[in-house]
Amino acid sequence: MLRASPLLTDGRALLDADRLLHAGVAERRASFELAFTAMPPHAGFLVVVGVEAALEALALDGARLDAGAVFAAREACGLSDALVERLADAPISIDIDAMPDGTIAFPGTPVVTVEGPFIEALLAGALLVPALGRGTAVATRAARLLVASDGGAVVDGSSARVPFADEALALARAAHVGGASATTSALAATALGIPFRGAVGIDLGELAPPPSPLEGSWPWYADRMVDLGGHEEEATLLEARRVGTAAGGWIATGLAEPEGGLPAVRYELVALEESGAWALRQGTSDRGDVIAGRKMVARYYDEAGRAACDVIHLAHERMLAPRALGAARLAPLARAVMRGGRALESPEPPSAGRERSIAGRELLPHGVAHLRAPARYPVQLSPALIALREPEPPSSWR
Repeated sequence: MLRASPLLTDGRALLDADRLLHAGVAERRASFELAFTAMPPHAGFLVVVGVEAALEALALDGARLDAGAVFAAREACGLSDALVERLADAPISIDIDAMPDGTIAFPGTPVVTVEGPFIEALLAGALLVPALGRGTAVATRAARLLVASDGGAVVDGSSARVPFADEALALARAAHVGGASATTSALAATALGIPFRGAVGIDLGELAPPPSPLEGSWPWYADRMVDLGGHEEEATLLEARRVGTAAGGWIATGLAEPEGGLPAVRYELVALEESGAWALRQGTSDRGDVIAGRKMVARYYDEAGRAACDVIHLAHERMLAPRALGAARLAPLARAVMRGGRALESPEPPSAGRERSIAGRELLPHGVAHLRAPARYPVQLSPALIALREPEPPSSWR
């Protein structure tokens, strides 16, 4: 069996790449942005997950795309010889800036920026969109369950129920980053270092041995674990707490199918090299409702250290001073994670993302993390971006 390459998964993306070659623009430097355009019902925030998994997958292919897989894709999809020659055994040379796993984010803000040859940046999106879409959906649901538990232990019981190892590990990582304190998956516990919690489930009847006096002292043992049933788990947990159900942990078995579906994701071209300089683009057709321009996002904090608002700036623009927004400090949300196809940092453990997500959620303004009718977190455009969207009319119009 050929080694699976995530950059060769989406046949439509490969056909689009073929079109770029035919149009003669494949090697122009392009800037793409990934952003969420909507949240699940009743959600006031998103927990970004999928960046680490995508970087790991890209690192495997970063040196070169497997020639055998590229040739097989040509036969299956009718790709041109030119595309095969461009991709087979060619190094990937993209740059990526991204919000790290566990970052609290909101619709409309660029979460990942990919820059590099047009053809490579395009294909990277076919990996990033599903990785962040599913990972963020799982992590956000886990975070909401943690809010609903009011400090109780939420245990990932979902990753142990999926059939394939890669899928199980991605699910367990997302659940842990979102807030699940442990997992019932032995694979995730050993491969990712996530704490294991479990209890014997088999009923042997008269064959059962006497209870072991050591059973309750085992570090992984969890007494009175309550399975939330996999459907409408948030409501089930809230009702269980209302009636006073005692639980040593709440097992979430439905994380693989997030309630409300996956959050909407957009991966669009925002700038393209022309004559050695960046030219603004509103998507590939330059006719969409995309906000053009290479951007960066900063979060502003008040004197108490709580998040006050996010501001989207143009990449070359000076960030608004905190005092202009009545804030005390600011912090950029994205960081450089890949340059020239090579990761800049060692892989981050899921526990680091979990700490980031819990700390970030606790700094949100009051009401944003409510489970029903959450308050809206303010996200705004910088003056330069507002001017791009609403250009000043000619003097003859005044």
